[in-house]
Amino acid sequence: MWILPLPDHQDSIEDLKTSLTFKSGKEKFTIESDVLNSIKRCYEKYEEVQGKASQDLLDLSKLDEEVLSAIHDAYSEVQENKRLSYLRDRLLLAAGRCPCCGIGAADELDHHLPRSVYKILAVYSSNLVPMCHKCNNKKRTVAGLTSRDSFIHIYYDRVPENDRFLFAKTEIIDGRLLVEFEVQNIPSLSPELYEMLMFQTKRVEFNKRVIKEVNIFLGAFMVSLDMIYNKSHSADQISSL
Repeated sequence: MWILPLPDHQDSIEDLKTSLTFKSGKEKFTIESDVLNSIKRCYEKYEEVQGKASQDLLDLSKLDEEVLSAIHDAYSEVQENKRLSYLRDRLLLAAGRCPCCGIGAADELDHHLPRSVYKILAVYSSNLVPMCHKCNNKKRTVAGLTSRDSFIHIYYDRVPENDRFLFAKTEIIDGRLLVEFEVQNIPSLSPELYEMLMFQTKRVEFNKRVIKEVNIFLGAFMVSLDMIYNKSHSADQISSL
């Protein structure tokens, strides 16, 4: 959950060319060498700013509209059984579960910076993020210019791996277990990442969705916990297990 290794993007220009070529080898759309160089510079800028929305990146993304439309539409080749389906498979297999929520299977690709705005990045692997359908649907076209309205970039943002920042508050009300998760602003979590995680967990309705998973998980231990409690009548003992 939260982060994944940066995918190999060394063949991104070749991926783009493939997406604009029929299986027969005939070109769907021809991109001249000077335009390819501009696209390459845009990809390099993306790596430099680590996928953050920026005016420099936006300026580099502005090419002839006919070229941009062709690249935008080329994303269809990333779907199953299309020319770039290998790219889709590679990205999804690297994730397993959705890195955004940790609940659902990562079975869709999201454009971290939206394809509607950054058409030039439509088939760029570093901008294609595995997600489950629910998170992808909730994120939609989010591409905030500040940390208060942005998702973390699972390839670039360094969320603490060894320091706990997600805490659960539990209550039992009328025999029902209620769990609420909260992102806490720990010292090793930068202010920027804290704001992004706060926005992201709220946007995907993390608490609303995770409560079912919590109850399914704890349900597997219900018989054992019940036996321990009936024997000791000590909630503290159960809590310490």
